[in-house]
Amino acid sequence: MSNLSQEIINAKIAKLSPFNELSAPALQEALKYCEVFNAPARKKLFKRGEQDDNSYYLLTGTVNLIDENFNSFIYESDDPRCLNPLDNNATHQFSAITTEDSHVLKVNKMQLDLAMTWESANLEVSLDATDGGSDWMSALLDSDVFAKVPPTNIQQLFSSFETLEFSAGTTVIKENDVGDSFFVIQEGQAEVSAQSEQGEQVLAHLKPGQFFGEEALIGETTRNATVTMKTDGKLMRLDKDTFKQLLEQPVLNSLTEKDLEAIVADGTKLCLLDVRLTGEYRHSHRENSVNIPLNRLRARLPQLSTGTIYVIPNNAGPRSELGVYLLVKAGLQAYLLKE
Repeated sequence: MSNLSQEIINAKIAKLSPFNELSAPALQEALKYCEVFNAPARKKLFKRGEQDDNSYYLLTGTVNLIDENFNSFIYESDDPRCLNPLDNNATHQFSAITTEDSHVLKVNKMQLDLAMTWESANLEVSLDATDGGSDWMSALLDSDVFAKVPPTNIQQLFSSFETLEFSAGTTVIKENDVGDSFFVIQEGQAEVSAQSEQGEQVLAHLKPGQFFGEEALIGETTRNATVTMKTDGKLMRLDKDTFKQLLEQPVLNSLTEKDLEAIVADGTKLCLLDVRLTGEYRHSHRENSVNIPLNRLRARLPQLSTGTIYVIPNNAGPRSELGVYLLVKAGLQAYLLKE
C-alpha cells in the first residue's frame, strides 16, 4: 500500500467533521492527537460491544460495518458518510473490518474534545500560531493533570482566570507563606527555588504553559518553594475555592472499598500506598500496603510503575490528597480510597 504524505493526510483531516470547523491553531493542536495507520484488507478496526476512547475515520479504502444481526454496511472513503467517525458510540454497535488496503485515522475523543473546548473558550490571548500565543495552551493540554479535567470545566476555568502582569525579579509566591492561589505562566519565564542546608537552591525553571502553587492548596499547607519571575511576563491566577472546584476535584479520583474489592478480584496490578510518616505507618496500617512518606514520594516517582494502579488510603487528610495529585501529575494511575 502506498503511503500518504503528511501534507495529504492533513488536507484530508481538515475536511472531516469536526476538524473542518476548527481555526488553524486549534486544528494544529488537534492534529497532535491524530494517528494515521495503514490497515490491510480484513483488518478489524474495532469490535461490536467494545468500549473505546478513540474515534476512527476512513481516509482511503473500504470498510465493512457489521451489526448484531450480521447485516453489512459498506463504507468507501469517498462516501460523504466518511466525513464523520465510523460508529462513534462509546460502546461500539458495529464491528468494523477493512475489505481492502486502507488508511485509517484514529483520534483520542477526550483530547479532541479538549482541543475544541479550548477553541471555544473566550480567552483574552492571541491564537495566532505565528506569534507563539497558543504555546502555553498546548503545554497545558499535554499535561497529565489537565488531561483529566472534563471539557465542561475548561470553559469555566478560563472565565475564572485573572490575568496578572509581573516584572522581572518579582516574587510571585514565597516559601512558607500561606497558599491561596494557583498560577499558570502565559508569557515569560520564572525560577523555582527553596532554602536548604546549603542555602537557597534553584529547583526548576518554568516556561509558558507550566503551572505552580497547587500543592499548598491541595495539601492545605504553606508554600514549599519561592517562585520568582526571571523575565517580564503574564500569569493567569485562579483563587483557591475555584481551583478546588474545577481542578482538584476532577483530578483526585476516588474509590470506595467495594471498588477496591472489584479491582483486586479482577487481578489488576495494584499497590496500596500509605503516605504517612514511618512512625505513623508502623503504629497502624492496612494489610499489604507499602509506605512511602509524602516527603519522599516525589523522589521515588521515577521508580514507580506506569502499569500499576496506586490507591492511597484517606488516612492522612490533605497529605493523602496531595499524594494522589503528585502521582497523577507524574502520569500514573492513582486514586484516593474513601474510608
